[in-house]
Amino acid sequence: MSRSKFWRVVLMMYLLAMLGYGPVLAATKVIHVWHTETNPLSRKAIANIVARFEALHPDIKVEAEALAWGDLEGKILAALAAGSPPELSHGQPITCAALQAKGLLLPLDEVVQAIGEDNIWDQIKKVCRVGGHYYGLVHAAGTSLLIYRKDLAKKQGITEGPKTWDDLLRIAEKLTMDTDGDGKIDIYGLTIPGDNLFINILIGELIKANGGILFDQQNRPRFTDRRMIETLNFLKALTRYLPPGWEGHGYRETFANMYGQKAAMMYQGYGRGASLIEQYAPKHMANTDYFDVWIKPRGPSGSAPAAQVDEEPWMLFKGSKHPQEAIEFLKFFYQDENYLEYIQSVPIHFFPITKSLRKSQAYRETPMIQRWKGWLDVQEYYLDNDLVKPTLVIEWEDMTNKPYLMDILGSGILRDMVMEVTLENVPPEKAAAKAQQRAEELIRDKGYAKW
Repeated sequence: MSRSKFWRVVLMMYLLAMLGYGPVLAATKVIHVWHTETNPLSRKAIANIVARFEALHPDIKVEAEALAWGDLEGKILAALAAGSPPELSHGQPITCAALQAKGLLLPLDEVVQAIGEDNIWDQIKKVCRVGGHYYGLVHAAGTSLLIYRKDLAKKQGITEGPKTWDDLLRIAEKLTMDTDGDGKIDIYGLTIPGDNLFINILIGELIKANGGILFDQQNRPRFTDRRMIETLNFLKALTRYLPPGWEGHGYRETFANMYGQKAAMMYQGYGRGASLIEQYAPKHMANTDYFDVWIKPRGPSGSAPAAQVDEEPWMLFKGSKHPQEAIEFLKFFYQDENYLEYIQSVPIHFFPITKSLRKSQAYRETPMIQRWKGWLDVQEYYLDNDLVKPTLVIEWEDMTNKPYLMDILGSGILRDMVMEVTLENVPPEKAAAKAQQRAEELIRDKGYAKW
């Protein structure tokens, strides 16, 4: 096409649009959505939901991007610093609390009203709710799980799960085995991830299960408290039954120890691991006759079990270009017919936040849910009895009263403390005192010290 003809076509399109006979030349509204579900089924489900939404809203384009956890928070902070945040993003509950405290988020009350506040599980409504407003809305919930080899437990005469940490140590010892008689351990009693995120999750769980806290009302760390020392001694004792190199294992490597028959228990398991078992374990073993779950044990100073809940909320950013359009997208996302497709992409880990979907026949008849129902029953028990909290949250008020938890998580202080005790044989009291000093300095620097 010649240059003159090109400009005649452009002029004609403009005139037709002005007269109402052609396409409107106004720019499409683009909303940016960042999420952490990188697995192919979840990405496909989101793409399908986006396509249906765009068909109903031709003036809106949704750009959904799946990001690994390690990349997400850095990208959020960089976008905020540049003044160009996305409309929506997943984030950890403590991230949501920290950003809300800085005035960087908009409420999602309109989405909650569209879903129906009474239609949302009570535990979900405690996440990032401040002053009666919802600044975060969980996309789905899944709790940590103590997964064990049921067949091996039966062979060793273990008929019930551990009620206390001492019980877990005795079971781990029994399940640490040399199965071929060559003098070398083939199956270790327990496996845990050693990376920073999961050690923080683990410490939060254990200190709660031991009746302790991480920070007091003046924001002073309580790392030198007796309950933390008991926790560190317990972790030190557990290392006798962990596979070599556990400190370098991430979540996937830890699950590989389970389905690869190198470990008999996994303390930081999650429901999404059922998919890995079905994919990688020998076919005859990919079921609850071989891989089942126990309620987690309590510590010597605790009275109830505790687990972590993996429930990243959607956050709506102040300063984004099209927040109202993003709200409309979330309303659409949570409609049962759309939300079901998303939940079914990871059905044993994604506990729906809506009661209507949980009770629906379509959800209950999901084949994988029927195969692994016991795993969901334990998660529902934790959720219904308020036995689970987000990472580093011991009591719900920590969500709003301790906005520095995200900084503690990123600092590596807790992991360093654990590794000094478990790998370097540093006395727990000495490692805890060092971590206490570092955490106090961090909290002072952030301006949150009240002691």
